Amino acid sequence: MDTVLIVDDSSMLLNYLENAFTKYRDRFRVNFAADDMEAIDIIKSREICLLATDLQMPRIDGLGLLAYVQKYHPGIPCIVMSAHGTPAIVENLQSDILQFIEKPFTADALAGAILSALEKDQAGGSITGISIGNFLQMIELEQKTCLCEVASTGNPKGFFYFQGGELHHAVYGNLKGEEAAIKMIQIDRPTISFRKIPQRPIPRKINRELTGLLLEAMKQKNEAR
Repeated sequence: MDTVLIVDDSSMLLNYLENAFTKYRDRFRVNFAADDMEAIDIIKSREICLLATDLQMPRIDGLGLLAYVQKYHPGIPCIVMSAHGTPAIVENLQSDILQFIEKPFTADALAGAILSALEKDQAGGSITGISIGNFLQMIELEQKTCLCEVASTGNPKGFFYFQGGELHHAVYGNLKGEEAAIKMIQIDRPTISFRKIPQRPIPRKINRELTGLLLEAMKQKNEAR
């Protein structure tokens, strides 16, 4: 029987799902984790067929967990549970790498998403499938402070630095700041990884809102075509 791992730091939600999912016990079994470190221990110790995770959690949080799964267990499909979802992000997540379920949701709604993913048997739990634009929007919505590396075939490595959900700096080859960010946003099929934030302060080189950068990147890409 398929084993599903659900990760959320809300004990109330986990208790609710544990009770409600008893009627689905002939379809799948469920393991629960309260944070991402506990989830990683479970993934290491047993076979997990699907992961459903919140994004805002202590320690390494949901995006960090997705990055870990992409690197070490790319065959596990993932469902993102979040209170933050715009139509554009939801649409692209559903078509790119993940299913997305917006909070609040019912147990039956989550069970339906789980059963759909298990029936499709998609090995799509990879952070490599999402566009850079949608990934950056998720970082902004979750108000993360992080350093992200962007890699793609035939292109130099690049980096985005966010502080509290605001894009502060970007480096791409010899480019820096807004110019680097706009060029990286245009990259197709990137691999995105989280890197340790350096101890030294990272200066702010981008003061333009993310929406403006996304629009400019789209404009330049369309003109190039």
